[in-house]
Amino acid sequence: MARLDLNIEGNVAVVTMDEADNKLNLEMVRSLLDLLDRVEKETGAFTVVVKSGHSHIWTNGFDIDWILANLEKGDKATVKEFLVLDLALRKRLLTYPLITIAALNGHCFGGGAVLSLCFDFRFMRLDRGFFCIPVIDRGYPILPGTRSLLNSKLPGHIVNELILTGKRMTGAECAAGHIVTAAYNNEELMDKVMEYSKGLNKGRGIVGEMKRVMHAHTIKLLEEDAVTIQEGQILV
Repeated sequence: MARLDLNIEGNVAVVTMDEADNKLNLEMVRSLLDLLDRVEKETGAFTVVVKSGHSHIWTNGFDIDWILANLEKGDKATVKEFLVLDLALRKRLLTYPLITIAALNGHCFGGGAVLSLCFDFRFMRLDRGFFCIPVIDRGYPILPGTRSLLNSKLPGHIVNELILTGKRMTGAECAAGHIVTAAYNNEELMDKVMEYSKGLNKGRGIVGEMKRVMHAHTIKLLEEDAVTIQEGQILV
């Protein structure tokens, strides 16, 4: 299992990702899903905060080296399993019955940036770190569910710039563009995140129901994307 630490601070569950660059692969996605289940079933938390144990990276996105290694040995099934499970993680966050907050205390790239948009709120480090979705340079298509997610969370002109140019946006730019709620220097980021989080004592039932309604269209498309990948219509 990937190295994830969980601490309960009052009504807030704080998750720390502490893998190398926190890259997304099958093990990391499974671990995140398992931990979300644990927080929901075994704690009384109302809010989940996910941060990085590294001072400069929240997540570098898909573990490309791991993906290529599996493809080189002909194991497309494992790569497909990962891509489908990654979509399941996005869906889980979009429907999670607790308020979710991503504390972006470092770079947030590619699939990791998309994952952060599945959280209800994002706070970002102001003095270091970029937000970037470089799919145009990777040559990986934007699937309908991902496009719907981006369009529901970000202003249209910013989606266009992120996707077509692969621009690296700073914390200040992300705050100005409403990608994140706010950006702070690193030494105050977590204090501000925790201050915000501890005020969100919202009932789990209504939170989950609100999210299911708010994100119904995106969730439907994510489910369809999973079928598309399983059927091999997306080359891996």
